[in-house]
Amino acid sequence: MVNESDSLTPASGSASGNSAQMPQLPDINAETYPFDVVLHFLDQAAILNTISVPSRSGGGGIRSGGGITGIDVQESLHGLRVAVDQPSREKGLSARRQVGQKVASSHHRWLMIPDSFQASPDRLPPETVFDSSRSQRFAMYGGVIRFGEGKDGFHGFGSGKTFPISTGGQTRLLAGAVGTITEGFGGFSGKQGTYTYFGFLDPEKGFSGNLVIRVVDPKGDLLADSVPAMTNIQDPQPGMTYINFRGQKKSRNSKTRYVFKPDGVMEGFSLEQELRAVDVRFTTHGRDGGLLSSTKIGQVIGHMNSLVFLNLLDPTAPPGTPLAPIPFGSRNEFTFTDGSGSPVGGFTAEGGEGRTFHVQFPGAPGQQALRFGAFQAVTKGTGVLAGAQGYMTDNSIVGVAPHATSTYYTLCLVDPDGRYQAALGGG
Repeated sequence: MVNESDSLTPASGSASGNSAQMPQLPDINAETYPFDVVLHFLDQAAILNTISVPSRSGGGGIRSGGGITGIDVQESLHGLRVAVDQPSREKGLSARRQVGQKVASSHHRWLMIPDSFQASPDRLPPETVFDSSRSQRFAMYGGVIRFGEGKDGFHGFGSGKTFPISTGGQTRLLAGAVGTITEGFGGFSGKQGTYTYFGFLDPEKGFSGNLVIRVVDPKGDLLADSVPAMTNIQDPQPGMTYINFRGQKKSRNSKTRYVFKPDGVMEGFSLEQELRAVDVRFTTHGRDGGLLSSTKIGQVIGHMNSLVFLNLLDPTAPPGTPLAPIPFGSRNEFTFTDGSGSPVGGFTAEGGEGRTFHVQFPGAPGQQALRFGAFQAVTKGTGVLAGAQGYMTDNSIVGVAPHATSTYYTLCLVDPDGRYQAALGGG
């Protein structure tokens, strides 16, 4: 049930025709600071889009007496730039991508965990045997990512899930995960951030896929209007296509609405986003040999309706810290449009896992904000996305009162025939 009040003023009365009283709720759209000011703060973030390939120096299955219980994930990270063309019925939805030289190294120990296990960096799970035939949860221990010569980077922790699929006549294992920065160093010192993984997992070789890191950067230490072009290499993952795009509220007049259960208890909220092309680039050879990122927002390519299952007023919820994130779920319906605004295809993203973390902006005391990280299955493809197989990651920063949104989506499609890849062009 959706509260249809445009302003989401505190609600009271019956939620389902009975005498149950709705809780008195804050106005999620009220402006602590002006909407555009908050959106500017949300966009003060460095986005680092990379392709991860297994390192040649090691990695693979972690074994114990019962078999493989985890995977030592040692990665080489390469810069990734994705340019999305305007969708159309003739050309479909496609992206041009460029892969650059190695920019970072990453190391995690992905240990399998029972479904009900509450993972934390200082709590190891009971021994759980890896099983590629079914979906399993895992936690990412001992995470460290170092950029460039190693002076800039961070330690992190997170959790994820595996998903077996059939493609090309064989069964392969997909994996998605959400991590958070627990301690930064160099250019990341003192900074908050979320990272999202999705790709293929091999118990012998490690992980191969997409890693997106989004670092809250209110002072703009890692931000630039433009960065140098990458030196391209041969694409190391031709069987996967990554399509990046931005989600944001169309304007301050687009309102978020609370959603209630039949008994009047708040279940979450619903919102709409405008989808836009986005050009994200970064370099490890910026000011003083450090890291720099640039983001340019492009044309409208669609819209999205979302139902987010999250009750931030729940007194029993975790505190939303890096080591105790708030879990959330959502169902998101995406529609891509051509230049005239006519729909050409879409999909629903659902299931998976999501994590929420509180954020503070020094330049806006009292402004509530959140980091969201999630991965979800792509289902119910229509039009140019009919039959699409894959997952989507969501790396967001949002404001609360006003409810402004800045989301970086990655559509990760299993694409052995290159259906969603456009010819590499300039730009």
